[in-house]
Amino acid sequence: MTPNIDPRLLAAIEAGSCVAFVGAGFSAAAGLPQWTDLIRLVADDLPDSTRDPDRALVEALLNQHPSPSSRELEMAAQLLLDALGEDAFRARLRAALHKDPLPETMRLRLKHLQGIPFRAIVTTNFDPLLPGMPPSSDAYRRLLRSRRPAPWREAIARVALDPSPPGWTPPDAESITLQLHGRLDVADSLVLTRSQYRRRLYADPAYLTVLRSLLATSTVLFLGYSLTDAYLNELRAELVEAFTGRGHSDEPLAWAVIEGVSEVARRYYERHEGLGVVTYHKGDSGHDHSGFDAILKAIYDQTNPVHRLGTLLSGRRVLWFDPNPANNNTGRDLLRAAASECRECAERFQERFVEVTTLEEAWARLSGAAPFDLVISHWGHGLCDGRANGEELLRRVARLRGAGTPVAPLVIFAGGGAHAAINRRHALGLGAAELVSRWEDLFAVLERVLAPTHAGMGQDVCDEVRRS
Repeated sequence: MTPNIDPRLLAAIEAGSCVAFVGAGFSAAAGLPQWTDLIRLVADDLPDSTRDPDRALVEALLNQHPSPSSRELEMAAQLLLDALGEDAFRARLRAALHKDPLPETMRLRLKHLQGIPFRAIVTTNFDPLLPGMPPSSDAYRRLLRSRRPAPWREAIARVALDPSPPGWTPPDAESITLQLHGRLDVADSLVLTRSQYRRRLYADPAYLTVLRSLLATSTVLFLGYSLTDAYLNELRAELVEAFTGRGHSDEPLAWAVIEGVSEVARRYYERHEGLGVVTYHKGDSGHDHSGFDAILKAIYDQTNPVHRLGTLLSGRRVLWFDPNPANNNTGRDLLRAAASECRECAERFQERFVEVTTLEEAWARLSGAAPFDLVISHWGHGLCDGRANGEELLRRVARLRGAGTPVAPLVIFAGGGAHAAINRRHALGLGAAELVSRWEDLFAVLERVLAPTHAGMGQDVCDEVRRS
């Protein structure tokens, strides 16, 4: 059963105002060592010269019952760092947190998280699953001052231009991933021990200011985060009081995916703490977090432009006319990625995605018995009388329509330049659905054309194209 996602959360994501805040629970599906096991792995690697007394003290703590508190584990981590030095300490953490290959569940989590068009991803995790920028003035500026990412431009950068492993971010991406507690490969950035927490909170005066600004100006979605950090809860409480006073919030200031929240608690959180809760249940085993993954996938399915296009392409036939098919490699890759989101569409992709290189072949296909659902054509000045290929194809299509023969919407994908605006007006006058020159605009238009009632991100971009 597909979870119901509150439309207010989806609207915040589509508006580009939502930031994912990712905690340790998100990485649990990777099978990484938990707190106690992580400290034990580091302690076991202590060289003989430093095994006593620190190793004996740490081992005694790890073996005690009940299990040590997180505060005591932070203290133990500090003793191990003192014994090893920071470089060796980080190297041992890096080795302990290396996981290859990743379980399929974790790979899907990363795909869905990074495929949702968040304005940014912020994480307290320092494991390598979500590599990002450590705290710095540049990272803070990009987090708070960068423009909202264009979903299709981000999708093209991630999917078509360089299909890299999960966890990788293209260098030209507009969104940012910020690792609040540092990276294991960046000296002096790690936050794990008590003193490192203190240093980050009080020696970096911008840290809390940036978090306060982020919570105040963005809709934050907490994923795999327990909401137990005292300083973060103080910031949230401060903002709830500032924004709502003695009343209650009509719109959640933040959202969280949390396991096992009762309806009473969910109502209280939203009404008095400004927190919208999306809840799931672990099931009888107590360790089944498939409900979390179902929620993340449902958000992805409804907001990721590539997935949505793949859904719209299911059962559809596309004709692409261009004398130079190599020019369309980016678009072909992105359509293939969209088709791969739907198994039936992926299996029949070659059959339903037809490329032609001449005007006469395009015309023969369109006037044949097998109908198409979408036509993409170049503009091109290839005819002897000076007219463009796209112009002539539009004229022939208009004659078919005039004779009562239904023909698929025709989108012109042409180069920019001095004549782009003139060509666009001419193409629209001849019945084109749109003329665009950029990849991100093309795919936004395709989404609108294939789903004319959709009013999401694709429509927003298309409106921008029409105003230009």
